[in-house]
Amino acid sequence: MKILLIPLSLILILAQLPFGPQPSEKPEEEKSPVKGWKLVTSFATPATQYSSPGKWIIKAESLGSSASLFKEVDEKQKKFAVLSWRWKISNVVRSAIETRKDRFDTAARVIVVFGREGGFRGFGGEPSGAKIEYIWASHVPKGRVFDHPGEKECKMFVLESGEGKGGQWVREERNIHKDYKTAFGTDPEGLLAIGIQTDTDHSNEKVTAYYSDPVLRRK
Repeated sequence: MKILLIPLSLILILAQLPFGPQPSEKPEEEKSPVKGWKLVTSFATPATQYSSPGKWIIKAESLGSSASLFKEVDEKQKKFAVLSWRWKISNVVRSAIETRKDRFDTAARVIVVFGREGGFRGFGGEPSGAKIEYIWASHVPKGRVFDHPGEKECKMFVLESGEGKGGQWVREERNIHKDYKTAFGTDPEGLLAIGIQTDTDHSNEKVTAYYSDPVLRRK
């Protein structure tokens, strides 16, 4: 009887072992620290730390780091024209040069992505499309519009500059359709995503920024 139990137990064990090629598991998406937003990081760069210290508020802490948060726009909001938000910074990135790719850091920026199709580029990638980035600059004067120094189809709008309003909540409101026409000379095809970013990876400086949840409306 014992002789029969040994091969029977082996059969039971072998029956539970997987044979043949197994379906590959998809890599898990990096968990976002803020509900409803997708965290976008760079493999070689430390990530800016995002958190939600209060309802509709996002805190960004950067020390030689960079990362973004993005939120896809609902279908019913894709044609909305006005975007508003509030932001606050501890200080600007003092050694930043916004017009140079190797020195381009900002204390705070709000990113608007336009295009026909949604979705993110690859694992952990940003949404693909033409962009407007509204920035709180260190040195470039308020009101200036210029090309992103490291990206095509991306225009920078300087809404605040310097530390004169540092430590204060500042409200912004933009007609993103008008800004798109100013930036690219045509009407936008549709809104895909809204993003925020605080980065100091080129300067290795320290910045803390706060953002209210951006709000879209028709006009």
